[in-house]
Amino acid sequence: MIAVLVAIQLDAQQPLDSLLRLKPGNYWIYAGTVAWSDVTTKTFSRSKKIIWKTEIFEEMSRGELKAYLVKGAFADLTWYEPGDKAGQYLWIIYKDRFYSLGVDPDLLRRFRDPKDSLISAVLEEEPIMQAPLQLNQCTVALQPEERDRQDMMYCWYMEDMGLRKLAASNVPPGPVTVWTAWYRTNPDHQTLGFAPGVGIISYDFSHHGSVSEAHVKLIEAHLQ
Repeated sequence: MIAVLVAIQLDAQQPLDSLLRLKPGNYWIYAGTVAWSDVTTKTFSRSKKIIWKTEIFEEMSRGELKAYLVKGAFADLTWYEPGDKAGQYLWIIYKDRFYSLGVDPDLLRRFRDPKDSLISAVLEEEPIMQAPLQLNQCTVALQPEERDRQDMMYCWYMEDMGLRKLAASNVPPGPVTVWTAWYRTNPDHQTLGFAPGVGIISYDFSHHGSVSEAHVKLIEAHLQ
């Protein structure tokens, strides 16, 4: 228990870009399974093993905001179907919040425009993480809509944390702090595990109706 409390205090002292190891050239390899609906089969679904790579290619800073151009983020695995390719994303750190935005040509242009602060891109977006990290607290958008729910549905929040040894290469050999973020809706749920100083270590998505599943865990980290 003391070790966990110390870990929480240490994590609270670090910025999110350091906790998530956000730096161009860093990449993570994940392994797991995906499943999708297929009405031509007896089970109406198919599944396969998958190896997935997430890599940071570029970084830009504009005042308090930092943005990273990423290929192959976890959102690619949501509603995965055969033939899907790794997409581009902006991972953004701003006001102690972490966002992941899908990249279209206009957002890519804004990313490379030194006069564009990109702040407007995240003002109404719900952050995936918010520092200082706390359990059972919904993250809050910079310009939030009024929330009339009292439960933990339809928001990202940290559900648990603990010490765990990672079954991956190029990571600390001993137990590390692992936080698990959840997002629950009526039709589906997703979880995102991350270890401060290592980055995202797992992703799980499950649809509660027609089959769509993704479950991957980190097997290699290549960090500078």
